[in-house]
Amino acid sequence: MPLQDNKTKKFVLAAVLCGVALALSLVDNAVSSAIAFLPGFKLGLANVMSLYALYTLGLPYAMMILLARSFLTALLSGNLTMLLFSLTGGAASILVMFALARVVSLIKASVSGGITHNCMQVLVAVLFTSTPQTAYYLPVLIGMGAVSGFAMGVICRLVVRKMPNTKFVYGTYEK
Repeated sequence: MPLQDNKTKKFVLAAVLCGVALALSLVDNAVSSAIAFLPGFKLGLANVMSLYALYTLGLPYAMMILLARSFLTALLSGNLTMLLFSLTGGAASILVMFALARVVSLIKASVSGGITHNCMQVLVAVLFTSTPQTAYYLPVLIGMGAVSGFAMGVICRLVVRKMPNTKFVYGTYEK
């Protein structure tokens, strides 16, 4: 029975993807601590799971994974402020990738998602801190979001190729 026809299989896959995303998010936090010369930058490793879920399970599952991962990562890392940035950036990113999924390749959607994520986080930082000067950091984060989005898109594409019988809800991974 195909994955799309079985709600239990979809839910179990979403739970596994959420667990992997949580682990990747915690690794990402540790790595970003070591890259102190770029404050606020994270690789976005966990976004590979959200991107995979978006293309194979659909928008509701991708959002569910984002919510669960963001809450659990914030609780486990003890940084509840990160929750605001993670949820707003992640939700905007997933919505942009969803809008582009049928039109562009998975990698191009991922690059757009990475840029959107960082733009939204800067907007939240400006609003949260009432410091418009925070926006001066935007060009750096846009560049890093594009690079990170490209890398996560390539990784997700490799994952898709290794998964047997992958069916896509939206578009394909190549265009």
